[in-house]
Amino acid sequence: AGPTSMSYVGAGRGAYIVETNYRYVGLGAGTFDLATPKRSMAPLWIGVGLLALLGIGVLAMMLARGPTTTTSIDQVGPGGVNPLGATGSCLVWGDPHFETFDHSFPSFFEEGEQWLVKSSSVSIQGRFLATPFTNGLAATNSIAVGGPFLHGHTIVVGPLEGGGRIAVDGSPVLTNFPSTYDLHGIATLSYNDVGNLVDDAQGHLEKRIVHMDLPSGVRVQVMRWANHINVQVTMPRQEGQDGY
Repeated sequence: AGPTSMSYVGAGRGAYIVETNYRYVGLGAGTFDLATPKRSMAPLWIGVGLLALLGIGVLAMMLARGPTTTTSIDQVGPGGVNPLGATGSCLVWGDPHFETFDHSFPSFFEEGEQWLVKSSSVSIQGRFLATPFTNGLAATNSIAVGGPFLHGHTIVVGPLEGGGRIAVDGSPVLTNFPSTYDLHGIATLSYNDVGNLVDDAQGHLEKRIVHMDLPSGVRVQVMRWANHINVQVTMPRQEGQDGY
């Protein structure tokens, strides 16, 4: 509200009449009276308009830049699938339990063979057999690694007992502990007691771990026990990859 000023209010309603100066003549005897001017809303609407234009400008800049995305090593995309090139891990232990690349937890109890990884380049297969200690339930008995990325070679790792062995193309390797093996400059295998266990239930036992450093960023760790093995596969996702 602003200061009061003289304003026409109609006959019989005011207290002043017009002269050289306004003169008070009594309430109802004049044609002018003191009135408070109305406050203009124009500045408020101008401010609102400027804020709206500013908001539209900021929104347009954000849309022009597009969404911001980040990819971590274990990021899972639509449908629970790791993006191509993203690195993930698959774990296999016990009778047997799985933690898949997309962090599901299926379990299998019957004997047989399953693909851990199957793509146009990388093939990793597990064999699952019952042991004397699993009451007829299957445990992971061995794995075989092959495919074009190994240039036709195949690596097989089994348990410590029951005919299990470490072999390349059917021939035993890493027969001493600890030891290393070079696969024609394509891959390196090592056999030692270094590394974390997939299943802590065997933590009180001596560790016998096979490490495979393979092409295409594929790494496989196999923990060998008396009648079964535990496995960790770490690798970037391949085009058309299937398995666990």
